[in-house]
Amino acid sequence: MSDASGTTNRLAPLAEDTVGPYYPYSFIDGDRSDLTRLHHGLSVGPQGRQIILRGHLLDSDGQPVEDALVEFWQANAAGILRTPDSDGHPLLDPFFDGFGRLITTLQPFDFKTVKPGPIRTDDGTAARAPHITLTIFSDGITRLVTQVFFDDEAETNEADPLLASLPAALRKRLVARRIVTPSDGPALYEIAIVLRGEGETPFFDDLSS
Repeated sequence: MSDASGTTNRLAPLAEDTVGPYYPYSFIDGDRSDLTRLHHGLSVGPQGRQIILRGHLLDSDGQPVEDALVEFWQANAAGILRTPDSDGHPLLDPFFDGFGRLITTLQPFDFKTVKPGPIRTDDGTAARAPHITLTIFSDGITRLVTQVFFDDEAETNEADPLLASLPAALRKRLVARRIVTPSDGPALYEIAIVLRGEGETPFFDDLSS
């Protein structure tokens, strides 16, 4: 605010006021590997069956890759992706945004979330099987994009257009295997993601869902 003389009480902006980086709201928390917990100290959580996706990120020699950045994007349990087009959708879960990320170590990574529902067309037909999109950044790799499906979703997997576009041998590399777990705990799914070489995971130029 300034007076008639032009004097202002507004402070000049400092460098930290004008220079980024600026992070999406979903990355405010340092740990985004557990989407079943909204924020520390809050007891509310998303709807749906809790799962753990355990991934083995491997190089061409079958060795674990550390310090890779893996980002996740998925629909909620009702099959609704949080996008500008779905803003206001009645089936959006207010306690689930569907975005996650983690840094890999030499151990398998665990991504805890809820199992996504199938993405449906306006008439209710399943257009995409339940899946999670992974984007991977690592040394010598600009960007790799793939999707992970679930072996106990055989019916919708069979009709999924992305899986159907692949030979059977490659299709299996995108399907996480369910591991027997206690009925009262999260369902555990396990998959190996091979960045290059023999057994390489299918990657795609880009995926919007």
